[in-house]
Amino acid sequence: MARSLLAGALPRRWAHVQGVAAKAERAAASLTLSGEALVAAAWLHDVGYAPDAIDTGFHPLDGARYLAGLGAPERVVNLVARHSYAMLEAELRGVGHRLAVFPDEGGPRSGMPCGTAI
Repeated sequence: MARSLLAGALPRRWAHVQGVAAKAERAAASLTLSGEALVAAAWLHDVGYAPDAIDTGFHPLDGARYLAGLGAPERVVNLVARHSYAMLEAELRGVGHRLAVFPDEGGPRSGMPCGTAI
């Protein structure tokens, strides 16, 4: 899905997504729990930039809402919604209440930006 939404319309964004997904796949291999949601969210984290997904102009929120509308797994949707310090930026943009409907699982590395090494 990410390829069909981003590769043609946003090739640089697609290249970024491929890099993030590769890191997530390596990280997931070392997790004791299932890394499927992590890897899926890595592939889908920037779908909110896709022209078909844009609604508010805030890509974590738009991506999460788009994926939820397609029936994506809740955990994947929540991870997409909350990546890259999304809640802080959502508050600054005045859409924090809209992002708040997607729960944050928390944890010591919760909210780490995309470029942070895992």
